[in-house]
Amino acid sequence: MNDTKCELIERLRDYVHRYGLTLSEEKLRSVGTSLAEVRQYFPDGAEEDLVAAILERERVCFEEIFDEYNFDGWNAIDIMLLVGDEINKRFFYLSPSVTFKLANPYPELYRRHLSARSEFIFQKIKINIEKGMRQGMYKNDVSSEMVARMYIAKLNDMHNNEIYPPEGFEFATIFNSMIDGVIRTITNGEGWDYYKQRKQFYSVLNFNR
Repeated sequence: MNDTKCELIERLRDYVHRYGLTLSEEKLRSVGTSLAEVRQYFPDGAEEDLVAAILERERVCFEEIFDEYNFDGWNAIDIMLLVGDEINKRFFYLSPSVTFKLANPYPELYRRHLSARSEFIFQKIKINIEKGMRQGMYKNDVSSEMVARMYIAKLNDMHNNEIYPPEGFEFATIFNSMIDGVIRTITNGEGWDYYKQRKQFYSVLNFNR
């Protein structure tokens, strides 16, 4: 997918979040595009194709975090912290809460989207847990599968506007609390001390940006 189409899909994602699926020239201009540009990339005019592209772009934005960083040789806790930091920064572009309204008109597309996203996260978390145990940072009796499923369940809850209404909860606050809980569950004493030290470092780093 070329950069121009990616940018268009991100604008359409913003449009759907604000206005829903009915396309209006005036409203499209408010997000920086037009009906002509939409038809250029979606000539068949099929709403389902547009929805599929928006959901695919959401998944890609999440996966790009792992493509952009080479985690070979990294401490498992540092990986968790960096990924969490990037999720916070890119919240709008990869959060299912933005596209949740697509679940009703296209339930099967949305179900497949969440399933593919969850499978990707599941595999990455499993790898991280196993790496952390080898490095002596995580408890030896931790089940990588159980923790990965717990992480996904908590992450999905965070994106549920019925559980955490956006007007009452900031994503960063909820996410940081969730990460603290997961890390506390899986680390041994050395790992927990390292996490607290590195979390403080990341906080200072972000503050100075």
